[in-house]
Amino acid sequence: MEIEAKFLVSGRDVFDKLMNIDSINEFSISDAVLKEFRDTYLDTLDMAIYASGFSFRCREKKDKVVYTLKSLKSASSLIHMREETEFTLSEKVPVKEWNDCDLKNRVLKMIGSGNLFPLFLVEHKRTDLQVYNRERHVAELSFDDVIIICGNNKKIYLELEVELMGDGKEDELHQIAAFFRDEAGLVVGTSSKFDNGLELYMENIKQDAKSLDYGIVSDNQQITFSPIRDMFEEYSIEQEHARKVAENSLMLFDALKPIHALDGNLRQTLRFAALVHDIGVMTDVSTHHKVGRDILLSTCPEELPYPLCLFLPWMTFLHKKRIDKKKLQKLSQNKKFSQLPLQMQDDILKMSAILRLADALDLSRMDSKIVDIDLEKEDIVIKVMGPGADTDADRADTKADLWRLLFEKDVYFREDY
Repeated sequence: MEIEAKFLVSGRDVFDKLMNIDSINEFSISDAVLKEFRDTYLDTLDMAIYASGFSFRCREKKDKVVYTLKSLKSASSLIHMREETEFTLSEKVPVKEWNDCDLKNRVLKMIGSGNLFPLFLVEHKRTDLQVYNRERHVAELSFDDVIIICGNNKKIYLELEVELMGDGKEDELHQIAAFFRDEAGLVVGTSSKFDNGLELYMENIKQDAKSLDYGIVSDNQQITFSPIRDMFEEYSIEQEHARKVAENSLMLFDALKPIHALDGNLRQTLRFAALVHDIGVMTDVSTHHKVGRDILLSTCPEELPYPLCLFLPWMTFLHKKRIDKKKLQKLSQNKKFSQLPLQMQDDILKMSAILRLADALDLSRMDSKIVDIDLEKEDIVIKVMGPGADTDADRADTKADLWRLLFEKDVYFREDY
C-alpha cells in the first residue's frame, strides 16, 4: 500500500529552495540523493488494465527494471492511499514470460491473451531526501523534475511527493504534508503522473482530428458520446476478439502504409473502429454490420473526437459480407454516406479494407499471429502462424475483395509452419 501526499511546485527557485531544507519541526532530513529513471506506462489497445482500475508501468533504472501495478484513485484529500504491487527484474521481459508471481497473475487476468503497448513515457530527475524522527525512518521526500512524452507532445512540470515509510505514522505524514501546504505554500496535487500522461495521450487523438482537414463544420448534435468501456458493456462486445482485431489492424496499417498511403493520424481511428466493429452482434448476429452501423451513427466512443467518429458506422457496415463494384456503387448513392467529403469516403473504404483483413485473421479465435508481411514481391504475401492459421489465412484471402478493388497490388495470406 502506498500512502503519500503530492504537491505541485510552481517554480524552479521554490523547488531548489525546498530541496535544501534540513529539518521540519522535530523531523530531521538527510542529504539529497539524485536519481534518474524512465517509466513506460503500458496497456492493451482496449485499455483493459485502466478499465480494471489500475495503471501498469515499467520503470528502467541503472541496474534493474521494476514493474508496478497501481490502483487508480482520485486524490480529494491531503493524504491518499493506493494499492501498489511491484516485481523487479534485471532486464525488460514481457509479462507472459515472467516466472510465476502474484503480479504476473493479476496482470494476465486483466489482459487475457492481449498484448501490451506503450501509452506514454515519463522521464524523471528525482532528488530523494529521507525524513527521520530520531532513529525512526518516517518518510521520503521525492522532488521530481518530470517530462511526460506522448508522440510529439510533452508536458513538463515539477512536483513533490511525500511518502510514508515503514517506521512512520500517518499523523506524522500529516504533519509533514501540512508544512508543505501551509508554510511552504505548495498546491496539493490531485493528479498522478498516469493521470497527466493519459490526458496528454487523449489530447494527441484530438490533435489527430484537427490535423485531418476534411472540411467538415462541427455538427455533432445528433451524436451521443459515451466511454468505450461503457459501450463494451452495454452491447456485450466480445472483448478478446475486438482487441485481437485492433492489434491486427494496426500491424497491417503500419506495414502496408507504402501501399495504402493513408495519413498516419488515422491510426487511432482504425484502432477504435476495430474495437467496436462487432457492436451489433448481440442485437442481431445475421445483420450485425447494419445494426452496428445504425448504433454508431448515433453513438460514438467519447475518446474519438468529431469528425473521426464518422468513420466508425461505415467501417462497421463494410467489415462483413462480400464486396464487389456493385455494392460500392450502391454505397456511393447512400444519402448519409454520399454527404461525407469525397476524401473521407475514400479513406473510409481504404480503412475498411484493412479492417476486413484484420477481422478475418481472427475467425478461428485461436490467436493466429502475423509473422511476416512481404511487400517485395509482385503481390503482398502475409504469413500467419498458429493452430487456426490455415482457417484464418483462407478467410483473409476471401475478405481481401475490397482491398483488390481499391489497390493494384494484390494481397495473399499463407499459413507459416
